[in-house]
Amino acid sequence: MSRKATRIAALLAIALLAALFFFFQDDILGKDQPQKTVAAETAAQPEAPPQTPVEAMVTQATSLRDAISVNGSTVPNEEVAITSEVAGKIISINFREGDYAKAGQVLVQLDDDELQAERKRLVVQRQLNEKIAERLKALYNKEGVSLQEYEVAAAEVEKTEADIALVDAQLRKRVVRAPFAGRLGLRMVSEGSYLSPGTPIVSLVSINPIKLEFDVPEKYSRSIETGGRVDFRLDGKADSFQATVIAKEPNIDPETRTLRFKAQAPNPGGRILPGAFADVKVELEEYAGTILVPTQAIVPELNDKKVFRYENGKAQPVVVTTGIRQERNIQILEGLNAGDTIITTGLLQIQPGAPVRISKLN
Repeated sequence: MSRKATRIAALLAIALLAALFFFFQDDILGKDQPQKTVAAETAAQPEAPPQTPVEAMVTQATSLRDAISVNGSTVPNEEVAITSEVAGKIISINFREGDYAKAGQVLVQLDDDELQAERKRLVVQRQLNEKIAERLKALYNKEGVSLQEYEVAAAEVEKTEADIALVDAQLRKRVVRAPFAGRLGLRMVSEGSYLSPGTPIVSLVSINPIKLEFDVPEKYSRSIETGGRVDFRLDGKADSFQATVIAKEPNIDPETRTLRFKAQAPNPGGRILPGAFADVKVELEEYAGTILVPTQAIVPELNDKKVFRYENGKAQPVVVTTGIRQERNIQILEGLNAGDTIITTGLLQIQPGAPVRISKLN
């Protein structure tokens, strides 16, 4: 066969194979080819992001009282070191350490034998002078003596009475009494010892009511008035105590720029001891109709702060202006309204506009 015939035969064979492929391509490629294409197109579509579970709260308008915490200390209502005004030997001690003493109770008796003897002598002298003055008065009425003689006798009576009053005052100083009711401390003298004027005998402390001293920075001092209330806590005690402001210093301390206040609180049973450290909470100003959110709901940024508000199943960022910060909450001045739903947890896992699911609503 010639080359030309061979080439024509080959072309016819190729054409026949092409026609057979065209008519039987479904059988050759398979009938499920369109299904694979649909599945591939379905797989190419992006899946919806999952919803992040979060906790949220509904904001409400509430009242807020601005407050600061300062350090203070408890002081006794009254405190004095019992001493004697005069010198003398102690002949009796009429108290026990740690006892409660009433106002005017005798605590110490000093030796007064000499003064008692002097008083008896003056009493006898007064009686004698009174008799002399009576006789001279009778004689003067009968013009038996001069007026001057009678007046001298009457003056002697008055002088003796004055001497007795002076001795009585000295005798009273030989008795040391409690100037006010309170708790006695530890005794510093013993019977038989010689007591000099001003020597401490025992301390006397009145602790009901107890007083509280605390310093407030100058910029807050104008918000505190006499009669106001403060709360304070003591180390080792779970209870909170309330005191009433009773006084303040007239001047601001130029070194610390603080103003010292004094308050008092009832202390039945002496639960609060003087000298204790106190954490004092001072309330300043009250704000009505303000919005508070938990501090963990605030997301700080470079130049502002924001919270995430729940809107139609998504977390939308809202820039807010904050005010007073408390231990757990913070005041929102601008950016939120009462009734807004604020996301409080999961803030690190969500992005602006991300879908979220509220698992717990407070």
